[in-house]
Amino acid sequence: MIRSLQTLRGTSTASTPGVMSHPNSGARVLIADPIREWRDMVLKRLNDLCCLDAGWDGYRGVPVSFENANFALRMLEASCPSEAPAPAIVPGPAGDLQIEWHTPNGDVELHVQSPYKVHAWRATEATGPDGEEIKLTNNFTVIAAWIKELGEPVSALEAAAA
Repeated sequence: MIRSLQTLRGTSTASTPGVMSHPNSGARVLIADPIREWRDMVLKRLNDLCCLDAGWDGYRGVPVSFENANFALRMLEASCPSEAPAPAIVPGPAGDLQIEWHTPNGDVELHVQSPYKVHAWRATEATGPDGEEIKLTNNFTVIAAWIKELGEPVSALEAAAA
């Protein structure tokens, strides 16, 4: 009997498993997206931002493009562990996105200008208030490390800095 990961873990039903036949052996394999605690909230927010009316900002703001929203979701799925805090997501006037985390450990902001064009910035005690910034295209391992740091207990960060 094949059971979904949601049933085994007793968590959200956000991902839909699929059953596929293995091409060489004919065995059936369960394929499912990883469970992410923040995914439902992020998906709803991205859907809402794609449905904004033209001029949503009182000027000439355009809705977030499907391409940017889809890219942002895939980037987050690749960078954020399940237990990561859910980010705040804010639309930009040109169909772009600002994805932000503000925690006691620091701040991380990702400006998704278009797919494969992301400006990343973070500020922590170690970086100082000016922080550090980088431009990213398709390798988000540095973002994964930054977000992991945000979720660590503050005492662990203080011990590592000493």
